[in-house]
Amino acid sequence: MHTFERQKATSKATITTDDRLPGWPRPKFIYAHSPLSWEWSAEHERFLPRLKRINIMPGTSGIRKGPGGHTPMIANLQAQGWTVLPDDMQVIYTDESGKLAKDTHYMVAYQGRRGTTYADVWERPVVIGGGASASVDWTSLYDVDGFNAWRASLVDSGAIPKPNPAVIAGLVQRQERRAGRRINDAHDGAPHVQAIVEGHQQTLSDMQEAAAKVSGKRKRRPVSRKRATKAAVHGD
Repeated sequence: MHTFERQKATSKATITTDDRLPGWPRPKFIYAHSPLSWEWSAEHERFLPRLKRINIMPGTSGIRKGPGGHTPMIANLQAQGWTVLPDDMQVIYTDESGKLAKDTHYMVAYQGRRGTTYADVWERPVVIGGGASASVDWTSLYDVDGFNAWRASLVDSGAIPKPNPAVIAGLVQRQERRAGRRINDAHDGAPHVQAIVEGHQQTLSDMQEAAAKVSGKRKRRPVSRKRATKAAVHGD
């Protein structure tokens, strides 16, 4: 697989024609976070902020042409309680050796056949096909581990405020309903069904424990699988 050279978004490096990515250029962007947007990470056993990638394109979201044209858009987001993450901040990613490393920007630039294209440091472009029909796959090699480690660090460092307990409670309630629906299938007795039920119950238990840390309250004692299954069968 060919490795394409990337630079920081401010770099002016020259790249040969064979190293240019196909497809239309992708614009510069910023990451931002709404205080209402969180999700559960089973790998980290904690709630992580869901980030929104906002393209900086004049004519959209109140963005104007010229330097600083996206300033009003940033001010509007901040007025709504969003946290806007500048590009020039410390990020965590997985390096070529497979270890977590640090960098000073999350936006990088690639030279494309139609101009500069921008990506985040966790994206790994893979060219599919050739010639005029070639395209770029940005997702299959995405550095999920590095991205999640960075998201966790944003909360730990205070760059993103800790979640509101009410928001987390909503996520826990959603998982409770999901686990409850699966419990109704537990009487099937099939091993794979039991495994699914136990998985949802374990996720619920982990989420409740993490939510208790957020709210400062003690975790509710979970309903045992045996008791829950009996209740579901008898309609209690």
